[in-house]
Amino acid sequence: MSAMDADPEKQGSNGILASTDSSENDAPKETSPRPIHGWKWAIAYASMISTTFLFALDNTIVADIQPVILDIFGEVSLLPWIGVGFALGTIAVCGAAPNMTALVIGRVIAGVGGSGMYSGTLSFVAMLTSLKERPIYMAGSTVIWAIGSILGPVVGGAFADSSATWRWAFYINLPIGAVFAPAYLFLIPSVDPQPLKSWTERCRMIDWVMATTFLAGAACLVMAITFGGTLYSWSSGSEIALWVVAGVLLLVCIAVGKFHPGVEEENRLYPAHFLRRPILVNLQVQMFLVSGVVLAMTYYIPLFFQFSRGDGPLDAGVRLLPFIISMVIFAVANGALMPKLPYILPWHIFGSALVVAGTALMYTTDIHTSNARIYGYSILVGSGAGCYVVAGFPVVQSLVAPKDIPNAVGAMAISQDLGMVIFLAMCGSIYQNTALQKVSQAMPKLSAADISNLVAGTSSRTYKALSESERALVAPQITDAMSNVWLFFLVAVNIEFRSYAAFGG
Repeated sequence: MSAMDADPEKQGSNGILASTDSSENDAPKETSPRPIHGWKWAIAYASMISTTFLFALDNTIVADIQPVILDIFGEVSLLPWIGVGFALGTIAVCGAAPNMTALVIGRVIAGVGGSGMYSGTLSFVAMLTSLKERPIYMAGSTVIWAIGSILGPVVGGAFADSSATWRWAFYINLPIGAVFAPAYLFLIPSVDPQPLKSWTERCRMIDWVMATTFLAGAACLVMAITFGGTLYSWSSGSEIALWVVAGVLLLVCIAVGKFHPGVEEENRLYPAHFLRRPILVNLQVQMFLVSGVVLAMTYYIPLFFQFSRGDGPLDAGVRLLPFIISMVIFAVANGALMPKLPYILPWHIFGSALVVAGTALMYTTDIHTSNARIYGYSILVGSGAGCYVVAGFPVVQSLVAPKDIPNAVGAMAISQDLGMVIFLAMCGSIYQNTALQKVSQAMPKLSAADISNLVAGTSSRTYKALSESERALVAPQITDAMSNVWLFFLVAVNIEFRSYAAFGG
């Protein structure tokens, strides 16, 4: 059975890339729906994926500049929020930030805008391409996302080491955006799926209540994870309150999504009828897990090399190249082959098996593991992730009615963003708590604040103040603490690998 004639409701465990049955969902015709072609479309597409590049760049650009920011602003307890805040939530606000609080707020604001740009690009690609050509355009977006992700730590590290200072890690968005601004304004086709509705009517269609409760609940959950053991004791009243409030808000969010009378079911933040399609839920779970692993790897691989090899921010960022290049190669292969061999399950099984193997091997590493082995292990993870990190986007579009495509893409984008948020928060909590314990045992004279500063990276003030013998003492403790991060990845991807029974519907 081919991708073009599969009925998703009857789909079994063969994992095909199915399109909706025409009698049920009026499947879109295989014609190009866009009004522009040739060089105009090429420039328009390039301008759209430039926003994906900026989104990815801003996600990881702080990976190697956090120690520098910490030395300037202090406030160790807010450090994880530099990365988490963007994924949870303008660029100029970040660059001009006078203190750590302003920087975190700026990152959240930038994250809101970045998420809108990224989701908008995915929606535009979905509406302006045919089902057959969509995987390759989605793969192109993934390639750009991967390039932005790898350049993030490198660019951030280069600015941190230069006279331009770390602030240009944020200001760099302005000239890039300016280059593509004319294309944004004049070449990207206007798409209005509901031309007969006024702006007032459209605003009423937005599920404001569910969106607000979801964001508030997610923020409380991330704060509970991030602050536990660092800012607050795990048994403190503040920590317990965060967990309780997060749970209540997320339960309210679920109830609103199910019973909210003021918003029609198809306009809710997460349409309830998607839950009746196990394959859609499964694809969202896969996106949540693989996106979290990929982004967290871009933070912790450079950090591992900083402490195990004494690399600076720039050199440590370059160490990501094997991981990202392998992911790009397999993502391109997936996008090119998917229209010709429209079977999604083999990609997911093969890819997740590689990720399981790679993360299991990363768990065995220590400060003495050779560079070649670490590169090889990261290539396994990158290759596996590339097999399916973007495949879910065109697949879900083929599984729903045309009117549900924006919601399906949005659900995948939310899963991706939420995975990045939760994984950064979880990994940050695991790493910080474990490293604090190990380093305090090795160097009991250091205060908790100094240790928190130390584990942020080799550019930190505390690390630079250590003697060579002291560095040799703490570096193995910090890299050992990272083994718990690799273990968390391994557990997550094992859950992912074992969840494919849901493809059977």
